[in-house]
Amino acid sequence: MDKEKMNLRPRPLFILLLIIIEVFVVLVNPFRLISALIILGINIFCIQYGLKMKRWLTLQNREKIQKASTVAESNLSYVSEIMPVGIISYQPTTQKIEWLNPFALGIKDKSALSEEDFLDAFFIAKEKKKNQLYLADKTFQFELDTVKGVVYFSDVTQNQLLKLHQVNSQPVIGILSIDNYTEAVDKLDDKEVSYLNSFITTLISDWMNEYHVFFKRINSERFFFFAQMIDLKKMMDKKFDLLDRLRAEAEKQNHPLTISMGIAYGSHSLDEIGSEAQNNLDIALVRGGDQVVVKEMREGAKPAYYGGKSATTIKRTRVRSRAMSTALRKIFDETGDVFIMGHRFPDMDAIGSAIGVSCLARFNQKKAFIVIDENEIIPDVERCLEEIHKHPDIESQLITPERAIELKKENDLLVMVDYHKPSLSISQGVYEQFDKIVIIDHHRRGEEFPSKPLLTYIESSASSASELVTELIQYQSSRTNRISRFEATLLLSGMTVDTNNFNVRTTARTFDVASYLKTCSADASLVQYLLSSDLATYLDISHLISQSEYVTDDIVVAAGTDEKAYNSVIAAKTADTLLSMVNINGAFVITKRTDGLVGISARSSGTINVQLIMESLGGGGHFTNAATQMEDISVEEAKQQLLVAIKENMKELYDKE
Repeated sequence: MDKEKMNLRPRPLFILLLIIIEVFVVLVNPFRLISALIILGINIFCIQYGLKMKRWLTLQNREKIQKASTVAESNLSYVSEIMPVGIISYQPTTQKIEWLNPFALGIKDKSALSEEDFLDAFFIAKEKKKNQLYLADKTFQFELDTVKGVVYFSDVTQNQLLKLHQVNSQPVIGILSIDNYTEAVDKLDDKEVSYLNSFITTLISDWMNEYHVFFKRINSERFFFFAQMIDLKKMMDKKFDLLDRLRAEAEKQNHPLTISMGIAYGSHSLDEIGSEAQNNLDIALVRGGDQVVVKEMREGAKPAYYGGKSATTIKRTRVRSRAMSTALRKIFDETGDVFIMGHRFPDMDAIGSAIGVSCLARFNQKKAFIVIDENEIIPDVERCLEEIHKHPDIESQLITPERAIELKKENDLLVMVDYHKPSLSISQGVYEQFDKIVIIDHHRRGEEFPSKPLLTYIESSASSASELVTELIQYQSSRTNRISRFEATLLLSGMTVDTNNFNVRTTARTFDVASYLKTCSADASLVQYLLSSDLATYLDISHLISQSEYVTDDIVVAAGTDEKAYNSVIAAKTADTLLSMVNINGAFVITKRTDGLVGISARSSGTINVQLIMESLGGGGHFTNAATQMEDISVEEAKQQLLVAIKENMKELYDKE
């Protein structure tokens, strides 16, 4: 007998108890018989009524359960057969489909897949850690329960289209600048300037109209445009072909014009997007112009670079150099001691420019310290340090990174010379001690950069950091503030090494600065001694050259081995030597470095953009002089990555359409 039927019966003990009570009452008081009978009747009535109510409630609950079951079955039938949700039931062990609801069956038939392939499509997507799948021209989001052997999926095509529309409608702000416009119109008359402006406006407006964007010419050199993300994607797909169009047409008309653009997107604030676009344009100009920098306003987002196919054009002027000199003097006035630091394994340019900045500090009555780690020194610098030890006034300025951290005070200044990436610092610990930072560099600006430097003087058109520092010295020197013969010699050494004896990256400004250093009695013979190679170095260079091989008709790659380590100077000199040979326009030298990294030194005669290749491998530099360092990799693996990078960028390397 089940529990429910037992609950419907009256309880015998309870009824017996009532009868005993009534009998007791009668025996004690016979006159209460009538009252007892009435009470007993009431009790019996209550018991019967309670039993009837319980039976009625039980019946009601059964009806409710039956009704709920009917509703559940109806809803289940709706979900599995009518609602647009796909359900696949399969055997977890054999992965064979046991049942498909009508929606899932319809999708399978439309996709023209077998049951096995249909189910496999979900498993493959799951293995790739995806929860969406494209089938029958639609996008489905799915859940796969491998324990119960069930797949649920629903159509999210419309949601995807809405998301895509939202992404494509994002606001994009761009600023376009005409490179060297001032120099181009400097010697033109009004009529020719009018023709040139018309030419520029027509070419740019035709290109803008192709993408249906709003644009305005702000002034003679700048354009502003407002677009949507879908327009930017089209521009990026064509790699901003306006760069090539304008350069080619300008050459036909004998005008040395190129353009640069800074573009930003990814924020709801137009003010923030505009500020980022201006910053991206500044990066494009600092990197040498003739290129586009695009960056999304998202934490961790990396900028995308387009163009940069032509060698750096001269953008700095004497007015800008004088302004930088004045700004640096003001910063010196407002800070304490001056600490100067170059990159790891400093070359003669880093040493020379550091010595030059110490001269500027002396001109402004500031105490200067040059941070150097003598455990990371290349042979050229070893000879330089030997010469520095002969000059106690300069030698006293050299300090170790540990000593720099001890001496650093709250208001002191750090000047980074010949580099701008914090990770390349001689000492990362020293860099992190300073809030006030000045940067003087001639390398194209990369993604890694100090957050808020007080002054940034990056001119990629300069031959070297020593050239930039010497120009600053020119505007601050006087009868009482003069550089010594030895200091001038070190600055000239820095210029000489970075120009490969004034054979590459030289401009009229370079020779002007070199001439100034000669008037300061720079010793050319000492320069030659500091930069000369010993026999062992010459033999190492010869060995690397013997390992070189052609990649194209005018590009060669030389690679060492993992067993022998070379310093960065040997690799650079090997690349320079290869470039000096007939019919070689690009040279790449791969070596195991003394610090355990694998380094690649790249050189170009000016017809090949080696900076593009080095940036694709995580490095950077100039159009004609670039490098990169790679961790946890063999020389042979680095060589294969280099060959792939050259192949992938072959079109951009030679500026071919």
